[in-house]
Formats: sequence, C-alpha cells, structure tokens
Amino acid sequence: MKRNKTIKIKRSKSRLYKKKKSTAKVAAETIVFVLIAGALVFVGYAAAGPIINYLSTEDSGTVTDWTPEESSQPEEIDPQATDTQPDEVTAEEEVSQGLGSYLLSESALSNQSTLTAQLKNAKEMGFKEVIIPLKQNSGDFLYKSNISYIKDTDLIKGSMPAGQIISAAKAQGLTAKALIPTLMDANSPSYAEDTGYRFADDSYGWLDAAAANGGKRWIDPFLDGTKRYYGDIAKELIGAGFEEVILAQVRFPAFWDDDKKWLDARNFTETRYTELTAFYNSVYNASGQKTSVEIDINDVLNGYGESFESTAEILKDKNFTGTVYLRVNPDDFPENRLEVGENKFMGLSPDTVNKTKTLVNKAAEYIGTNVTVVPVIVTDGLTEEEVTGCYKALAVQ
Repeated sequence: MKRNKTIKIKRSKSRLYKKKKSTAKVAAETIVFVLIAGALVFVGYAAAGPIINYLSTEDSGTVTDWTPEESSQPEEIDPQATDTQPDEVTAEEEVSQGLGSYLLSESALSNQSTLTAQLKNAKEMGFKEVIIPLKQNSGDFLYKSNISYIKDTDLIKGSMPAGQIISAAKAQGLTAKALIPTLMDANSPSYAEDTGYRFADDSYGWLDAAAANGGKRWIDPFLDGTKRYYGDIAKELIGAGFEEVILAQVRFPAFWDDDKKWLDARNFTETRYTELTAFYNSVYNASGQKTSVEIDINDVLNGYGESFESTAEILKDKNFTGTVYLRVNPDDFPENRLEVGENKFMGLSPDTVNKTKTLVNKAAEYIGTNVTVVPVIVTDGLTEEEVTGCYKALAVQ
C-alpha cells in the first residue's frame, strides 16, 4: 500500500498595517460594494427559491402545482398491524388434535378433586378427549341422575350431576364422552319397569345362576322398557353436554342349556343379534344420533373373524354401521402368541406398544370396513409412556 504524500500548505505573511485611502475613494468603493451585494442577493434568491422548494418537496412528501398518481407512492404496511401467515405450516406449528380417547377410571367420579386430577392428567398427557364411566355393570349410577323414576332410588351412588362433570372437563379444555354399561345390569330391573329377563310364563325374574350361587339379573333387549330406560339415560347425558354416549355390554347373557326351558325362544335364535341392533338404533335415535357401542377386543379375536360372540355379537348384523370403540387391555394377552385359527398362531411382541398395535390391526381385519373402529386403551397396569406410546403407534387422531 502506498503512503499518502504529505500535503504542504503555503502560508503568506499577514500584513501588520494597510495604506490609508482618501475619503472620496472610500465613498465610491462603498457605493459600488452596495450595488454588487444587492445584485448578488437578488441572483442568489432567484436561484435558491427552486432549490429550496425542491429540497422541501423531497423532505415533506408534498409537491405544489401537481398531484402524483396513487401508484407513484408505495403503500407502507405496519408489521405490527398485519396478520401474516407463512406459506407452509411446519409440524411444530400445527395445532395438536390430541392422541385419542383417554379412558378415565370409575374412581374419577368419587369426588370433585379426584375428577379434576384425572382430567388434568389426561390433558398433560396430550389428550383432547376423555371417556368417563358413568354407570357400573351392577346398574349403579356414578353420577347424580335426575331421571324421575330412578333419581331417588338406591341406584344413585354418585354425588355430582352430569352438568357438573361436563363443566369440570370443559375447564380443562377437554371433550367428554359418556360410557354406560347396558344389558349386563344386575340392579336396574328392580327399579326400571319392563327391563329384566323373566320366565316365559312371567312367573319369576330370571337369574344367570342360582341365587345361592350369586346369580344376577340381566336386561332384556327385546323389551320396550329397556329401550325407553336407556333412551332416557342417553337423552339426559347428551342434554347435559356429553358429546356422545357409548353403550357398553350390548350383549346377551351366557345362557345355560336349561334356560331354554324357562325363557322365550327368541333368545336362542340364530338371528337374535338383530335385536341388539334394534336396541342400539332406539338409543341412537333418542340421543339425537350421538350413540356408539363399546366392544371388547377379546370377543372380536376369539371368533377368528368367522363368528362373533358376547359384546361382539352385534357385528354379525351387516346392517349395523355405527362407531365401535374397541376396548383393549394389553395385559389380557400375556403370552407371546395369538391364536388366529385352528392350530394357527401369530407372534406377539413382549413390548406393550408393539403388541397392542398387532392386536388392534388383527381385530380391525376381522371387523372389516362396515364400521368405524376407535381403539380405547385400558390404562390399568400401564405406565403413562406405554399409554401414549400405544395411541401414537395406532395413529389415533
């Protein structure tokens, strides 16, 4: 790099004094100076005017004598007032729809604090939807029903009305669905008229075993009282704000051969499953078409897809096209293989998540495409990681 040369400045010596001029000469020079200064002021002002106007126009944005076209000035956008959206939404920016339907335990309705704790836990795990058991297989209600003919009976065990339960779920930002057992119901026939099995001659109420051996009553799906009873329950729950009512235990009892002597023959026909559909349709209509059924995965897999019994018997009816909540308890399958036919087996992973995925896929294959299948994982005995892992593996959204 070249160095800059030093710039030399030539200075002249200042005069310490000036030669004195005459008075006339001074006066003449003064007049000339004034004239020259005036001329310079006039010329300077004439030239400065346009320059000042030009600079003023550039600075203030206003122009005299002409108006610019609207398109000549770009519109300024306030970034604080503009709601901009990215061209593509990344995975992190997507709004989660939750993992699926989280099943609360029956203990959730024991009191307000327990309910709130279970709801909060479901929310923290990533669920947006919960299934709340509101009735037991015994027939007892876990909420405070206001149905006229049962509200003051011993069936009511819960202390919270349905509306209070819904409010608790909404407070956590959760959608709630109600789960109620139906035809397996030991106590309701004593309070809800025209619901329980009776001998064909109407002499006695039927029990599934001798009373001395702990025999229990069941609900008869053929009876009008049965349809009315569960229709009333469904209407009450939907009216309180539940999004859906899931009917569990839509099934016939495991009859003994001797029962054919006492009960109506309709309970033993090959097409009795159509009455299960009729019962479902009745409640479905009463609820404003907001009803589905729960089926145990064991009952689906036991028939190898060739026959369905117990809670899966309704699947025999191809006219049934509702939503099926497939209840899955991985602990029900402790072995490392699943029987899928006579002397035919398929392997099961010891890993809970992989095992659950295999079981659900096989059950869905047996069920076919006639219905919508929604897996529900029984959380008892599973860690939170296993529960969420199962739902993610099943891609339940």
